[in-house]
Amino acid sequence: MSNEYEKILKLEEKLEGMTVNGIDTTDVKCEQVVLQISKLLDKIDNSELLKLLTFPYALNEFIDVTVYFKKYKLNYKELEEDNSYKDEFKKLSLLVEEIREKAISEEEYQFICYKCDVDNTASYLLSKMDNKDIMNLANEADDWSYKLFLFQNLKK
Repeated sequence: MSNEYEKILKLEEKLEGMTVNGIDTTDVKCEQVVLQISKLLDKIDNSELLKLLTFPYALNEFIDVTVYFKKYKLNYKELEEDNSYKDEFKKLSLLVEEIREKAISEEEYQFICYKCDVDNTASYLLSKMDNKDIMNLANEADDWSYKLFLFQNLKK
């Protein structure tokens, strides 16, 4: 857990206290707390944003956490050196599953995936994998739609 994430949790408690105590949400103090949280949201990673997404507290009443998601980062040099495209694709798939679980609607799921640039990242990783790795991924999957998606990326 990053320092920024911990600060957000503390500020969220403060914000929750303000709303419970009946402080007007347009109050300057309340707005200052929201602004502090907004600045911290820019500094945390996608996994921590996903945790905040499911908060049933005041935070999500004031701030749309989904706009703070960032593009999925790849270390291209490391991927090439280690030929770890398949492993990175699995990590990306886990992120997509977590987004699916935590998003409150299909629209929110699609928006977060768009913000993380999931489609382009997956296409890149699959384009760098050899057919053997793609077949291994397909064999590990139970979902036929997913298998067909992977089969579309086999090289001729």
